[in-house]
Amino acid sequence: MAAYVLDAWYAAAAADEVGTSPLARVLLEEPVVLYRTAAGQPVALADRCVHRFARLSAGQVCGDAIACPYHGMRYGPDGACIAIPGQERIPAQARVRSFPVLERYGLLFVWMGDPALADPRRLVDIPQYGGSEWGLSRGYARFECGWRVILENLIDPAHTSFVHQRTIGNAAGDGVPLQARQLGEHTIECGRWIDNAPAVPIVQRFANPAGHVDRWQYYYVTPPCTSLVDFGALPTGRPHTPEEQARAPYRVLSYAFITPVGPASSHYFSFQLRNFAAADEAVTREFEQLYHETFEEDRLLLEGVQQAEERQPAAQPLLIASDSGVARLRRLLGVG
Repeated sequence: MAAYVLDAWYAAAAADEVGTSPLARVLLEEPVVLYRTAAGQPVALADRCVHRFARLSAGQVCGDAIACPYHGMRYGPDGACIAIPGQERIPAQARVRSFPVLERYGLLFVWMGDPALADPRRLVDIPQYGGSEWGLSRGYARFECGWRVILENLIDPAHTSFVHQRTIGNAAGDGVPLQARQLGEHTIECGRWIDNAPAVPIVQRFANPAGHVDRWQYYYVTPPCTSLVDFGALPTGRPHTPEEQARAPYRVLSYAFITPVGPASSHYFSFQLRNFAAADEAVTREFEQLYHETFEEDRLLLEGVQQAEERQPAAQPLLIASDSGVARLRRLLGVG
């Protein structure tokens, strides 16, 4: 467990995945079972009965409790055993670990560290979420690579010119330098404006600009698990101000929440907020497909990076000018 930052909110499931049937998830190498009480409150417990270590996720939810499939021991939402078939006395040690759970943004987040530190304010604040002027699309993928490999990709706008030419990138950004900085104690920003350039395919598809555009790409990573990509386009010549960005014909805020499964495997939960066609379900479905294709391009590439690192664990990457965000992230994490 030393490879992970425990005191953080980790996305564990989509909110609609979890009901009155148990859901098994592995989070930071820890098997966890998720379910909802009769009142709909989410619960997260260690997925191992204290009796003979059967998986609770193979059992049944009974009211507010979950019953072990092996011998019927029942555990309440706080992890304490409340019933043992065939005996009245319940030993004090008949308890499994209970994890704090936070339901927000259509996801369930689990706090894997010290419960006393599980402050909801430590989850990213997204004021646009739920606004009627913002459309919402969602996605999930399982990446067979470590969380640090993914975060380095999520603070690297330069790769979009080469990896994502079918959707969010094109050659116009090849030589445009990046600027990176640290915001506060825990967040890295890396981004750029690409001026007077042809629109990338996804902007052409949904904004249909009459000519060249100025587009921005700003990536934000807050370790260990949160990413925001602020991406949009304006007609060439408009001021590069927050006010103009706010009324741009195309703007997408893409959030990703990375949860380690183990050292070389990760859950990748994501959603996109778009400032156009907010209520158009056809656009939402199309957006989900386009971003699924984009993240698949990342997944295949990053899984290859993971395999290369495993073959030569002592090798150090040669960082180049476009790695300014990666370099800052590595310093923040104390890596390399």
